[in-house]
Amino acid sequence: MDNMPLRVLFLTPYFRPYLGGIERAIEQLSFQMQRSDSVEAVGVLTTKYSFPRRPQPTWEDQEISIEGISIYRLSGFPSRSLPIHSVPLVWFSPLKLKQYLAEFNPDVIHFVGDGWFWGHIWAWIWYRGKAKFVFTPSYHPLPPSKWWLKPINAFLCQIADRVVALTSREAEGVHRAYLAPKNKLGVIGWGTSIKEKPEPESEQPNHQLERGGLLNILCVGRIGSHKGQRWLLGIYLKTRSQFNRPVRLILVGRDEGGAAEIRNLISLHSLQDEVIVTGEVSDSELAEWYAGADLFVLFSRYEAFGLVYLEAMSHGTPVLTHDVGANREVLSQGAVVVPRFDEGATVNELIRLVNNDQMRWDLGAEAQRYALTKFTWPVVADKYLELYLHSKTAV
Repeated sequence: MDNMPLRVLFLTPYFRPYLGGIERAIEQLSFQMQRSDSVEAVGVLTTKYSFPRRPQPTWEDQEISIEGISIYRLSGFPSRSLPIHSVPLVWFSPLKLKQYLAEFNPDVIHFVGDGWFWGHIWAWIWYRGKAKFVFTPSYHPLPPSKWWLKPINAFLCQIADRVVALTSREAEGVHRAYLAPKNKLGVIGWGTSIKEKPEPESEQPNHQLERGGLLNILCVGRIGSHKGQRWLLGIYLKTRSQFNRPVRLILVGRDEGGAAEIRNLISLHSLQDEVIVTGEVSDSELAEWYAGADLFVLFSRYEAFGLVYLEAMSHGTPVLTHDVGANREVLSQGAVVVPRFDEGATVNELIRLVNNDQMRWDLGAEAQRYALTKFTWPVVADKYLELYLHSKTAV
């Protein structure tokens, strides 16, 4: 039985058609694993919610994506969950969950993120001894008001056969906060897709020539307090008069309560031709924004890994950000990382990156080499497959 191909089931509270960072990671891992002779099938067990806590009752109970991923969705009750946390803390049918598990019959059940407690616990109750459990938490320092998350995540770390953090910094946090045993704790980061765009050279990129010298600064993230777009716009207002060329700031992401204030500031300062708020975009549209960017900027309050940085870097786009979460560890090349919310340092570096073409192009070339050497989905998928295979037992 050990030589039989694996059936891998990911558990996450949100999945297609909603597609955030964790969900994109699951999707890319699934694509890569389906190419391996070691994998028979890949599935996702999820809910009829989109992030955060938005019920989607019209979504199908079951479907197979065009890429062959089996998707199982559970309805919750009540449909409107309490705004205690960013996940649906509602009741899901344990018997329906058991039915889905029996239909897919996984060898490996992979909890991705720590936000679906009932799904995690019931999956373990119904399938312990039948499948191996892998837990990839998205670690965040927890405020006192969310003390109750620690014992839940500590329980998940104890029942999982392997716990996988995204960075070494996160691994220390998971061990310290959730008491994850070090003998079952490892580190595997996320990846980025390999792009067809050639590596940038030390000359003016064609897309900038076509725009007549206009320079695009791109920021990708849900528009709200967590991702720092309001702070970034304040930095832009302080720097725009010192740019030596026309600049356009593009804010891509779904509104999570911050877009109205951003739009008011754009109107107040007459920035309609300089600052674009796109709202949520499709995967293909996002790829176009990445491809047309000259500089990527993001100043989140915290980043567990920062997949969007690597996505931008894979297109040959340099990064400007600050030292929060895993940024310093992950962005060791192709990026400028300033101290956390340091306004003076950010202003200076943004002006320098906009005005110094050679520095920006060289940093972009370094970013692309780094992202496509160290962080590709085939490499990440191979690491997880090795972990799955070594964790699998004969049944």
